[in-house]
Amino acid sequence: MLNEKKGRFTPAQKIIIAAFAACFAWLLAQIPVLAEYLFARGVTRWLAGLLSLVSGIFPFSLYEIVAVLLILGAVALVVYICTHLSRARRKSLLPVLRRLAAALVAVLLAFCLLYAPLYNREGISSALGLPEVQVTAENAYAAAEYYVERLNALADDFERDGEGNILPPHSFAETAELLNARYDSLQTDCFSPYAVRPKAVALSVPMSYLGITGIYFPFTGEANVNVNIPAYELPVTMAHEMAHAKGVGRENEANVAAYVLCITAEDEYLQYSGLMNAAAVMLNSLPEEEYAELRARLSPEILREYSNTSAHYAQYDGWLDSLSAFFNDLFLKSNGVPGGTRSYGQTAQSLVALYEKLNG
Repeated sequence: MLNEKKGRFTPAQKIIIAAFAACFAWLLAQIPVLAEYLFARGVTRWLAGLLSLVSGIFPFSLYEIVAVLLILGAVALVVYICTHLSRARRKSLLPVLRRLAAALVAVLLAFCLLYAPLYNREGISSALGLPEVQVTAENAYAAAEYYVERLNALADDFERDGEGNILPPHSFAETAELLNARYDSLQTDCFSPYAVRPKAVALSVPMSYLGITGIYFPFTGEANVNVNIPAYELPVTMAHEMAHAKGVGRENEANVAAYVLCITAEDEYLQYSGLMNAAAVMLNSLPEEEYAELRARLSPEILREYSNTSAHYAQYDGWLDSLSAFFNDLFLKSNGVPGGTRSYGQTAQSLVALYEKLNG
């Protein structure tokens, strides 16, 4: 009788090898030149493009399905572990825990290849054509005034509902097509050349309770957008998540890309979305007196829409929102973003740079 050959590695050894591979990939991703040219413009871009192509076949969000299955799986796992804690049944836990460890290591390795390097790549200001500027009290005020005036000029160009919110002139898919064209117009290798097909999240209301307006899921290459948000925020939110799919890791830079692409677009809906966000960012960066002065110059339609937005988000405030923000902050800091969730708002300098570019 012939003896069967034993496997070269045991399951435990395979998990250890995969963990070392993940650590090695993470260490390589911390070297800026490798993060930029080996990953962001190479391995990560190619893998993300392939995943996006496959997930784009489905009209629905695969991320949502994965999220729901993970929640159900976590509950089932906890129940299973609790029912197998007795000494007689404890041995049956080992295969389950081993598979769980293997799954976690596989996810870590995939993340190190698909997204972690993007946090250490070069900035995108030059790719967006933004000049280097030193923010002063004078140019910050001038930029805020500029965005307020442009915003007021667009206030009457849209139909509005009974509450004063604009009615989107384009569908979700049409907006995505416009934004893909905007990214293509940049003609720079900084951003991935692959088209992105954003997904409207079916579970947008639960996502709102988590304080999430959009999320890029690197494991499927999907830019997911919460559609339970004010209409004017949709283009900027979509452009932000598309920026992640295009290779931008840092949240503040994804914001900058979204603002610049929308504000400089020919389409007025995109402009309005970018200007509503840019005006709010710049006004909030000013001293109290200057803030009050420029805010008073906003048209009644704009002020009403800002007020409606505050009321919209206030209804979803709660412990879930706070818990989600805590873990998001922790995640960002663990990936080398010192400001954590505060990095979302670190865009004033880039908006001043855009103002100076647009004004020669």
